[in-house]
Amino acid sequence: MDNSTPPDPSNPILHVLVVGFHHKKGCQVEYSYPPLSEEHNSDSNECPAGWKYLPTLALPDGSHNYTHDTVYFHLPSLNNPNETIFGISCYRQISVDQVKNRTSDLTRDTVQKAVCVLSVIPLYGHIEVKMSLITHAYFEEGDFTKVSLLKDTYEHLNLCLKNLDDITTSPQFFVGLPARDFILKFRHKAVLLFKLLLLEKKVIFYCSPVHNLCSAILSLLSLHPGMLEEGLHQSACFRPSRPMSPMPQYNLEDEENNEPEIIDNRSKKSITEEKPVKNYVTESCQNITSSNFNVSFTRVNIESSLTVDRSSVDDDLGISEPCESLNGNDYGDRKGDKSSSNDINAPFKNVGYDIMGDVTIQTNLSLMSQMDLSACGTPLSIFTEGYLCLPYLSLPYMDVLLDPNVRGYVIGATNILFKQKKHLADILVEVDTAKIETDDMQLKRLLHLSMEDLRFADYIVKHVCEEKQDVFVDGVGWEGGDEWIRMQFKLYLLSLLRTSLLPENSREVESFNVAFVNAWKDTHNYKTWVCNYCDAVKEISPCHPFARQLSVADMKLKLQHTLQYSEGGKKLNQAMLNTGKAVATTGRAVGGAITQARGAVSNWWTSFTANNTSPLDSIADNPPCNGDNINSDNVQNVM
Repeated sequence: MDNSTPPDPSNPILHVLVVGFHHKKGCQVEYSYPPLSEEHNSDSNECPAGWKYLPTLALPDGSHNYTHDTVYFHLPSLNNPNETIFGISCYRQISVDQVKNRTSDLTRDTVQKAVCVLSVIPLYGHIEVKMSLITHAYFEEGDFTKVSLLKDTYEHLNLCLKNLDDITTSPQFFVGLPARDFILKFRHKAVLLFKLLLLEKKVIFYCSPVHNLCSAILSLLSLHPGMLEEGLHQSACFRPSRPMSPMPQYNLEDEENNEPEIIDNRSKKSITEEKPVKNYVTESCQNITSSNFNVSFTRVNIESSLTVDRSSVDDDLGISEPCESLNGNDYGDRKGDKSSSNDINAPFKNVGYDIMGDVTIQTNLSLMSQMDLSACGTPLSIFTEGYLCLPYLSLPYMDVLLDPNVRGYVIGATNILFKQKKHLADILVEVDTAKIETDDMQLKRLLHLSMEDLRFADYIVKHVCEEKQDVFVDGVGWEGGDEWIRMQFKLYLLSLLRTSLLPENSREVESFNVAFVNAWKDTHNYKTWVCNYCDAVKEISPCHPFARQLSVADMKLKLQHTLQYSEGGKKLNQAMLNTGKAVATTGRAVGGAITQARGAVSNWWTSFTANNTSPLDSIADNPPCNGDNINSDNVQNVM
């Protein structure tokens, strides 16, 4: 295939590019195969108008500080207003002395270039593995005029991807996106970020180098069932309110021909939109009421199948009577509670977390693991209708974020200007330190983790961090591995979806944070899901996977969570530390008695604040979910 031959539109790989840094012109495309534009040959450095700033994505800000890096980015298609193009760029920086064929424009001590692939399929890590080898060989050659290797790469990649049996369900989607590393980095905050995506807020992830940034964002997306495989096709698409150089311009005929089709799974009727999806959702949901969801369903009574003696479990935990819930979300016996353990609509009463918790989770997983995700309405339509996902965004694209037709976004940035411009983000996530910041008090309330959410987060973190004796893949067996983690979040999401269909004021909703669920129901993705889910969802038990009575372990977990990671708790810990230092100084003067007393107090304090397995990282100082009066003193502070 020569340069004059048009590319095959069925190829998953569109282009292989070389992007270099010119000391006068900045970042520019130096080579493209096939040519980026039919009007230009492969030697031209001209980009199409809609991809004017493509070189700034392939060579990210701050790349001169690293010898090599990889960046993932998204671009809107030049031809289809509802299609996203996925970019994978492998960057290298070498000494100019290593270049064999030096040209007059090489005026610096180093040469910065990137080999970039544009694909219609989001196989980030899978393509990166191959491209890193190609990039290494290209730079080892030392002669950048020899581009035959890049042409062969284009043919080879297309051939490999076409030979995949079912690319939409291929495990290659998760290559290079380790869920374990994401959990180890964010720990309990991973659940918070998982729920944050559902609210469709303006979220900025900040980190350098850029590969860690992109990996964190996409690893988070991989926790949502089907999101990487099917949920990103419109993640870079929106209709600008005015002509913008970073965005392609489409004809009205193109937009009408490529208008997405909404299928109502319950009536199996295809509906072609004449308006944006959000208008269809509003009209279609008018007739949906809570009475539609008052249906009976079949559930497995786990407690009846267990042979564990409840009284012996309580004795082992030192509990004689059911404990009162710290936040009013207790599912145990209450005064005036008419539900019983024989009621099929009553949630599980799991006592003895370590003994019965695993059994409950595994049983629920067995019920849901084989469910058809498309029948459940997943992936959720989060990144549609102007809600963007851009794993890396360079400075020239900042104006895109300010367009009124952009509802929100999840973006990654390495330029500090994104961090300094507070109006750009509802919430800022610093990947290096796993710090989450927001000044929005209402958003803090929505992101409150309930006691059940804390149990779920603690369950994930413990399994990921524990040392295993019987392992088989990279030192990680099934439990605590990447697929296991994604399965747990699948269970969580399906339970959340099913519980959200219950009538208002249902107690089961409290375990997911009532304020969060109510806010989520107003989002585009939830309204779209309600209009298109199948009755298969109703087979799921409407409760939190970790709903159970409060135990002593929960009280300690809540206390650790509050004391270690809230602003008030940190101040109290610092006060205890300062007091300990003062007492130690006094002890040396007056004898060992005070030192012994200080040691007793410190041991008592440590028993509450120490975490024997892993530190609890999460937003703390949590306000009650169902509280009527919320003020800045009882609202959590984001760490």
